[in-house]
Amino acid sequence: MAELFLDGSKLINHISTVNKWKRGERIAPIHVEVSPSAGCNQRCNLCYVDYLGHKSKLLSEKILVSMVEDFSEIGVKSVLLAGEGEPTANPGVVPMIKRAHELGVDMAINSNAVLMTPEMSREILPGLTWARFTFQASNKALYDKIHLGGRNDFSRAINNVEAAVKIKKELGLNVTLGIQQILINENYRDVLETAKLAKSLGVDYYVVKRFSKHPNNDYDVPVDLYKQSLDLFDEAEKLSDDNFKVLVRWKNFTKDCDRNYKRCMGIPFITQVLADGKIYPCSQFFKDDRFSFGDLHKSSFKEIIFSDKAQEVAKRIENTVDVSKCMSFCRHHNTNMFVWDVMEDKKHKNFI
Repeated sequence: MAELFLDGSKLINHISTVNKWKRGERIAPIHVEVSPSAGCNQRCNLCYVDYLGHKSKLLSEKILVSMVEDFSEIGVKSVLLAGEGEPTANPGVVPMIKRAHELGVDMAINSNAVLMTPEMSREILPGLTWARFTFQASNKALYDKIHLGGRNDFSRAINNVEAAVKIKKELGLNVTLGIQQILINENYRDVLETAKLAKSLGVDYYVVKRFSKHPNNDYDVPVDLYKQSLDLFDEAEKLSDDNFKVLVRWKNFTKDCDRNYKRCMGIPFITQVLADGKIYPCSQFFKDDRFSFGDLHKSSFKEIIFSDKAQEVAKRIENTVDVSKCMSFCRHHNTNMFVWDVMEDKKHKNFI
């Protein structure tokens, strides 16, 4: 199994796009995150969009599919279905993923797995590069306490992940399946057991990462909480073998969100689409129309992303937003680290 790279930036693989951006040319984002659904079947206490109130909204199948066609045309490389709610709550993701597969656009999904039935897995897994399932606990009691969903959600999620693993093997698919846990106040001593659960289910990896607080949410976690899980991290990593990897995001835990950049310059490389059809630069500005690029009910993705308004919003963020007040380890953090280094004027740069 090839190494999974979850910390740092992958922009080094897209230097031609970086150079276009550096020259001032308008570029398509390399990565787009789409929220097919604003609603969710669970109410996890750590949800980063909890402040939005979980109002139910679905992007239409027509918009989802037409977006993918735009992505293919303008050069978007990857799409993650995640965001505000549970993406599998929207049946339109099935034709969207199938169309993306036909057009060669990399697709991935974050899901709690409760609604991702075996029937849906059989439809969408052939078109996915990876699928990551959220399990904040290894047992029903703690899972229910954190996920705050239906009383049978834990068993349904287990059964659906097992089915996905079986379908992957049956069809000989190259899709990577993983389980993710976010370290929070309720589960910091459950890391090892959750890693064991992931291995027993047959997924390819288990990853645990640091909680990142949105400024508009109340729920928070001490920055040094991970220190009380160090012994469990060490034991969990011993579960790794040729077929299963335990990934502790050590950099994410042990290094504070120190920003070497003074401005948010990475906006053009990653874009986010919400279930109401509006496009935003990042989660910091969700539902704030001052920072919306446009509305998919009025214009196509291609028209919006290359519009003067999108350029103006990105430049306004770069010039006016105090990045020290943004949520820690935001989606653009590693991208900003990379592009700031690219743009910074260095003495004696030819002495490599």
